[in-house]
Amino acid sequence: MMKHSFFSIMLAFLSANIYSQNIQLHYDFGKQSDGLKRQFLVGTFEIFKPDSSGYTFFFTDMEFNSEDRPRGASLAYFEISRTFTFPFFKNHNILKNLMLHAEYNDGLAIFPLDTLITGTNLAAAWLGGIEYGIVKGGLSLNAMLMYKYTRISKAPDAQFTLSWYYPLMEGKITLTGYFDLWSQDNGEGKKIPVFYSEPQVWFYMTKKLAVGSEFKISKNFIPGSSRIEVFPTLGLRCDL
Repeated sequence: MMKHSFFSIMLAFLSANIYSQNIQLHYDFGKQSDGLKRQFLVGTFEIFKPDSSGYTFFFTDMEFNSEDRPRGASLAYFEISRTFTFPFFKNHNILKNLMLHAEYNDGLAIFPLDTLITGTNLAAAWLGGIEYGIVKGGLSLNAMLMYKYTRISKAPDAQFTLSWYYPLMEGKITLTGYFDLWSQDNGEGKKIPVFYSEPQVWFYMTKKLAVGSEFKISKNFIPGSSRIEVFPTLGLRCDL
């Protein structure tokens, strides 16, 4: 699950009407609390397209962790969102950065079962709410508060998202990332909080090519685990 810098730099992109996309390849060398070593590649593709009424954002993640060798795709996840500005707030100093946000998340995972290959849906979710962006000096922050309906949920949920973008050394280094906090069913008739975050650091070798790292930090996100999980990666990014 990745949102990264697109949400947090959207204010500058909207004003400049800049279309942006990138691809990333990460090697996840984390170890889960149950002792399972991850050690697989994760590919990401992101698109950000602004227009006169807001912007459209899409990304997809693919984990390459199949049982066969060389490893093929074992999980695919995507998010697509649309954000709308309020035209009547465009001249207001504070409310001009307030927007409406609609989003759809979905995906699937495949895995072996005895001699068969089977799969499961990753609980499709619909989200809607408000979004607000702040730019202070070089730091860009973007916050979203949304109603969330998950296909397998027995009652409505809520989600809060905060993303950030901070360039250093004239853009040669960038600190980006986000965290999500939402509620979901725990399978026992109760709601539990779920935390997921992906802070990143990128070192640009050229204007479009960067190397860096990401930390996947979560609680109540990994099935069967209520502990805080931290999975580091090494990554390569190309801005297209």
